[in-house]
Formats: sequence, C-alpha cells, structure tokens
Amino acid sequence: MKRFAKPAVLVLAVAAALGFFLTRDTSEPLTYRFVEVSRGSVESSVSATGKLSAVRTVQVGTQVSGQISGIYVDFNDQVKRGQVIARLDPLVLQQQVRQAEVDMDRVRAEVAQRKYELDQASPLFESKVITETEYNSAQYNYTVAQNNLKSSQVGYDRAVQNLNYSTIYAPIDGIVVERNVEPGQTVAASMSTPQLFLLAEDLRNMQILVNVDESDIGSIHEGMRTRFNVQAYPNRTFDGTVAQVRLQSAATENVVNYTVVVRVSNDDGVLLPGMTATVTFEVQRVDDVLKVPAAALRFRPTEDMLAQVGLDSISRRRSADSLSAARRVDGPGGDNTRVAGGRTGGGAEPAAGSAPTGGRPAAPSDPGATNRMGQGPGAGATRGTAGGMLFYVGDAGQLQVVRVNAGISNGQETAISGEGLEEGMQIIAGVTGGDVEESVAAPFGGQPQGGGGFGRGGF
Repeated sequence: MKRFAKPAVLVLAVAAALGFFLTRDTSEPLTYRFVEVSRGSVESSVSATGKLSAVRTVQVGTQVSGQISGIYVDFNDQVKRGQVIARLDPLVLQQQVRQAEVDMDRVRAEVAQRKYELDQASPLFESKVITETEYNSAQYNYTVAQNNLKSSQVGYDRAVQNLNYSTIYAPIDGIVVERNVEPGQTVAASMSTPQLFLLAEDLRNMQILVNVDESDIGSIHEGMRTRFNVQAYPNRTFDGTVAQVRLQSAATENVVNYTVVVRVSNDDGVLLPGMTATVTFEVQRVDDVLKVPAAALRFRPTEDMLAQVGLDSISRRRSADSLSAARRVDGPGGDNTRVAGGRTGGGAEPAAGSAPTGGRPAAPSDPGATNRMGQGPGAGATRGTAGGMLFYVGDAGQLQVVRVNAGISNGQETAISGEGLEEGMQIIAGVTGGDVEESVAAPFGGQPQGGGGFGRGGF
C-alpha cells in the first residue's frame, strides 16, 4: 500500500494545479482611451485641385507667311498695346505690292482705251454708220474694264495690308508668358495661324479653374470664400473667391465634373501661371461650439459596458436601425460625410442610440442648440442632426452615458450639443484589454472600424 501512496498524491497535485490554471480568469482588465470635449470652431469644407492662370490671355500670331527678321521682346517682358514685338521679312510682301500697282496701272490704261472706243462709237451709232450690236459691244467692253479696275484696286489694298501684317504689334497691355519663335525662323500661315507669343493681361489678378465633382457642386455658389495652397509655398495659405460656377460639365472615366472659377489676388507676384493649387471651399462654419474628436462618435462599447449603463443589445440594435436610413458615410478617414441628407464635410460617423436608462439622465437637447451649431433652417451644409451617445467615467468611477446631437464635422472633430455636456469632459474613444469581441456590431449603425492597435473604437 505504501508503494502506491506517493503516485496517488502526485496525481492529485497535478489535477489540482491543472484545474486552477483552467478555471482562473486570464482576461486583462479593461483600459479606456479618452478624448476631451473642447470648445471652438468647426468647418465643413470641400477640397479640389486646379490650375492657376491669368484672367485674360491672348495668343499673338501672324496672318501672313514669312521669315522672322526681328524679335523685340522676350519672356516676362512688360508690353504696351500697339508696341512692336516682332517683324517678318517684308521683301516678298513689298514685291507683291509693286506687282499690284503694275496691274492696277495696266487696268487703268485699258479703261481709258475702252472709254475712247465708246466715245467714238456713240456719234457713229447716231449716224447709223455702225450697228446697234457694235455699239453695245463697245459699252460692254467699257463696263468690264471699269470692273477690272475695281478688282485690281482690291488686290492692291490686300497687298498693302499684308505688308502691314509683317509688323507684329501687342494687342493688349500685359506680360509675355510664352515666346515660340526665334529670329530667322520661317512661319507659314497658309493653313492655320501660328502662335508667336502668349500675352497675359495682368498677373496681379489671377484665377483658378477647379474641377469639382458633381456630388459636391451643389454646396458651392458664387461669392463663397475659399483658401488654397501651392507646392511652391507649402507653409502659406492664400485666399480666393468663387467668381463663377460654369454650367458646362465634363465626364472623365464616368465621373462628372464642373468647372469652378476662383478669383485670386496676386499683388506680391508670387503666384505663377500653371501652378497646381489645392483649393478648399468653406461650405459651412460654426464658432464657439462644443466639439469632440470623431473617434468618440465611432466608439463601439462592449456588452458589459452597455449593461453597466442599462442598455441591452436589443435596444442598441433598434437605435442603430432607426438611424441607418438617415446616415451615409463616404468612407473611413474621408473628407466628406453626409448626415440626414446634408453635408457635414468630415469622416466622422455620427453616433446614435436610445435614451439611456442608467447613469446621468439625458434630458431633451436644448432647442436653441441646433441653430447654434448651424443646422437650423437655412444652413447650407447640414440639414439635420444625428443623435448619439458618448460614454465617460463619472466622479464615482462608474461608467455613464450622455445623449448628444452630432453636427457638422471636418473629418477630425465633430460639433456636438446636448444637456450634460461640459468643456473638458473625458470621453471614451477606445477600449483595450478585457473580453473584447470584434464581431459585435457598432451600436450606432456603423460597421466595425479598424482599431489600429487601440482596441475598440479606434480611429
């Protein structure tokens, strides 16, 4: 019996240790990641790219062919209207003028001869010496000679005008942007007018032709303020104003775009034609409102968290379904978000949920809060609000929830309103540790977002 005592004790010890390791709670405690409610401004915007150009440019060409004998301006030169900027070799054109003069003198002599013959035929016809046919022939010859004289006069005037075209004048006051010819180069104007120069009228006032997607064009109107950046000055922001929204559309790869003309002041001359500008249209802006990082509105609480504040999965699902039809998100991290049919301009997903039954009571929101957030009648970008819930830890260390209305967003921050909100509140935006199930649907109708290492509710 003693031989079997020690093995039995060993088996019991191993079984006890195994039971301990299998039954112990290995889950890590929940750790919250917080973001702060702050007060400030939130702007909804639309971004697009375009090219800088002068408001008015003129292509200077030539109407006659010939060899360039002189170039009198160069790139970036200022020119005045009527100033000589180039000349063609006039030799051939001068010869054409002399030839037209000779032709006209010959026709004048013919007219004189036909006039003399008609004068001689008139008394002979009256005396019945010549027939009526002969007299009519003399009149016809005289009339044809007169018409030939008019035709030769037209040819002479044309030759003189072509000779004048050999001198190229500046049609406007401006600056030379392009020079496409060199002295000695031959230009041919027989098929199309060759471009010799490109003149910009005034580079102190420029414009940007911006291609805007059809989904955004409804938010843009004349007189709207804009700001833009160019790669040459990455740390500087320039201002502009929408001057025109052109009705003509252009489809590229099944994407319909409209051209928006933005007028720009360039008094210091740092902006150059052809620069690529990234333009931001200020669709809507609200000032002095409470705002929260968008991650807080995308946060998906765990089942345990919902149970702590008195919400179950059924009420959570009903809250999500009630807002799914009124909410559309362009994509995670995108610049444009539409809420309840209106544009909020941010990548935030508006939160939604039923009224909480535990923790701090969420009373109906202030009726005036909607207008303060720029969402009342007449608000251009957002035509409604989306309800939501924000989770936080109370003074007693208990998890609590507050009901909010989400306003416009810039993709990073979202304007919010609701009773119980205070500046400086620490709102839960993510959870790490614990028994986190990523398969649980978002309580606000959103699809699970990538946590990026932050656990639940990551950016």
